[in-house]
Amino acid sequence: MRLLRIVAVAAALVVVQAGPSLATETTITFPGGTQVDPAVLDAARAKVAAGDTKGAIDGLAPYVASHPQDAAAGRLLGDLYFRVPDFAKAEKVWKSLIAIDAADRDTHSRLGSLYAAQDRINDAIYEFQQSLPSRTGYAGLVMAHKRAGDIKEYMTRLQSDTEQHPFDIGKWSELGMAQRAMHRYEQAYDAFAHVVAIRPSSCAARVDVANALVDLGRIDPAITHLKTCLATDPKYYPAVVNLGEAYLEKNDMVTARPHLDRALALKPEGPEALVDIGYVYDAQGDWKTAITYYNRAIRADPMRPEAYIDLGYDYNEHRLFPLAEAAYIKGLAVAQDDGRLHYMLAVTYNLQGKIGLAREQYRHAIASEEPVVVHAAKAELALLPPQ
Repeated sequence: MRLLRIVAVAAALVVVQAGPSLATETTITFPGGTQVDPAVLDAARAKVAAGDTKGAIDGLAPYVASHPQDAAAGRLLGDLYFRVPDFAKAEKVWKSLIAIDAADRDTHSRLGSLYAAQDRINDAIYEFQQSLPSRTGYAGLVMAHKRAGDIKEYMTRLQSDTEQHPFDIGKWSELGMAQRAMHRYEQAYDAFAHVVAIRPSSCAARVDVANALVDLGRIDPAITHLKTCLATDPKYYPAVVNLGEAYLEKNDMVTARPHLDRALALKPEGPEALVDIGYVYDAQGDWKTAITYYNRAIRADPMRPEAYIDLGYDYNEHRLFPLAEAAYIKGLAVAQDDGRLHYMLAVTYNLQGKIGLAREQYRHAIASEEPVVVHAAKAELALLPPQ
């Protein structure tokens, strides 16, 4: 799924995206008789959205201790410890989930991010590998290999593997994901196109190709691939939400909105659909409603940076600078290498005349290697007064 959209801000850019959590009276019973109450998770998410991270942790920790099989609750508790940050407690919670289910890819990916934040690069690489084929795992692997200084060797190995196994769609997909994480969009498209050629009925492959095409600005061919998928599986959420996003890329809000509403109906906590709908409200000038969607996104998944970016953007636009700073800083607590967050925080500092802080954040943004972010950050850094 494409989680990123660029919008003009100040003289350059900003990005968007993310989701809600709906309260429920339902309980779930796992084998062995353990009952899980989703209302506990909803209450914790509500406290997160209200800015009460400590209260969310205090309410969630006893529940997770007595319900170790509730992976969603355990992941959220670990997420909150990671944000505080209390890395030791986050690691303990997430490792306990892996002990129950060694194939829990979402939790492996979280551990990879944790170890990367601690510069435990070999451990991070191992965990990201265990998380594959999760998309965050691929991006994490690229980041970890960059830090290890062997990214060239890693990419060369992936290319060699695909050449030696030309009909292995898993290897082509891994290569495509890595190329996309490196912002090499033509090469990513070529790899994903191989997957579609081998397995044309695969909706996942069609979505990957569509993402690469959107990266390249080729929106209409992307729409064709997404519609081909939906003709086979009309309830495939990634294709539905990406189709809505593709129309947003064309600035066609009217056509986009029904697809986004359908995506949200298919996945009521779908962060992509929620942030996209918030974006639509922003485009219509209803920023206060947009903010409710971004906060719902954070409530649903506090580990995604996109909602923090959009939330901060709206606060920034309305000169609510302390709220904008808070949104970006919270986002960086869970995505410390996100160049978009660094860039927008720099813009916020710059607008307030906090030049030293702005300069530092622009430099972080330039180091992110996201092309449009780097270009904007370099341009604005050059305009700052000399030190």
